[in-house]
This record gives sequence, C-alpha cells and structure tokens, in this order.
Amino acid sequence: MGTKAKIMNLEIDLFTWETFEKEIRQYLNNDLMNVVHMISLDYIDTYEENDLVKEMLEEADMVLPGESSILTAHQVELLETYGMVTDYHCIRKLIDIGEVEGKSLYLIFRDKKESKAAYRYFNQHINRENIVGLYSFDGNMTEEALINDINTKVPDIIFLSMDSIEQEEWLQRNKNKLNAKLCLVAGSIMPVILKNNIFSPAWLEKIHLDNLYKKIMGIRYSNCFRRRVFKRKLSEYHSQKKKEMQ
Repeated sequence: MGTKAKIMNLEIDLFTWETFEKEIRQYLNNDLMNVVHMISLDYIDTYEENDLVKEMLEEADMVLPGESSILTAHQVELLETYGMVTDYHCIRKLIDIGEVEGKSLYLIFRDKKESKAAYRYFNQHINRENIVGLYSFDGNMTEEALINDINTKVPDIIFLSMDSIEQEEWLQRNKNKLNAKLCLVAGSIMPVILKNNIFSPAWLEKIHLDNLYKKIMGIRYSNCFRRRVFKRKLSEYHSQKKKEMQ
C-alpha cells in the first residue's frame, strides 16, 4: 500500500512505482470503473474553492501528483530517491501496463487544438491500434452520443481532459454510465504535459530554431512563476494554521 501527503487540505496518494503498477493492474482487471485523478499546482485552488471537486476527489480511488512541485514541503528529491511516483510521468507507466495487458484507450480532450497536440504525445508511447476513440468537446457530438460511442468501443482506459469543474460535473453525471475499467482525470495537468512536450514544426528544426520556439510556446505555463505562487500560498496557509492553533 501507499501513503498520503497532505497539501494544505488536500490529501495526495504516494506510491512506489512497484505499488503503483500493482494497483493499476488490479484496476484494469476488475469489474468496476476506478477513477484516478492527476492534479497540477493550479488545481489546488480549484479544490479549495469548489465543493464538487472536493467530493469527487474524496470518492476517487487514487489522487496523484501531476507535478513534483506540489510536494515541495515533502522533500521531493528524497521521495524520488526512494522510488516514489511524483509527477505525470506515471502516465507512461500506465500506458506501458496497458500495452502489456493488451488494453485499449479512449482519449477525450477539451478542444481540437489540445486533441491534436496530445495525440502526438500519446502516439509516441502507444500503438495506434490501442487507441479506440478520440474526442474533443468543441466537436458536434452530443454527450449521449459520446457515452454511446465509448460503451460501444468498450475501452479499458478513458483519458479525460477538460477544464476544471466541468470535468468533475461531466464525470459525476456519467461515471455510472461508462463501460470502462479506469478513468484517468487529467484536465489540470494536461497543459503542463503539453508545455513540457512541445512539438516544433519540421522547418524550424531545419534552421535550428526549434529550441527557441519551444521556449516561447512554454512561457504561458512557466514553472518558475507557478512554483513561486504556489509556495507563497503554501506559506500563507501554514501561517494561518499556526494562528488558529495559538
């Protein structure tokens, strides 16, 4: 079994890679749909401000750190030394397990732009034959039609990426309707994944400007800025807690 790290009021699961793999294999071979949330630094605020998000995370089978920066107060380097899962790279492990087990994947994204970029990322790590569905919410398929399509194709894994709160509302409405083994909820971490895995056009690579392009495109999700904001909020939270205990 794993342990938990408390980040402000949110509890996050900490697993060794071995335990994580064991848990995922169990999820993929049982008769229930398990829900795994992967969260970013930005998601902490959403959790603090929205009761539905709190409810969905409390009901989740697993809540994982999507960024190691979330674990700032828990000696990240030491956790990594002991082989703990600390960021979104565990998606690769999940996909590898699915590949070995012959599991299928249905990808759901917030819009066509994200869908295109994310498909490139997934296409690097999984056989196309294992991706049985690809959907973006700015398309013209109704929610009922999407649920029917998922259940017709019977994926083992659903990868869900939507804007925060909307994805929790969607999951709350449809969780019991979905014919799948595992739903990975990753809307808050998907922008970070894409920022860290930017694909540059071939013509920029030819003139050696691909690194500059990736740097410019990644500015929106600057880790340095987001870490500073998170550390300040964390410090304010602990200061407030100390005052309450006095």
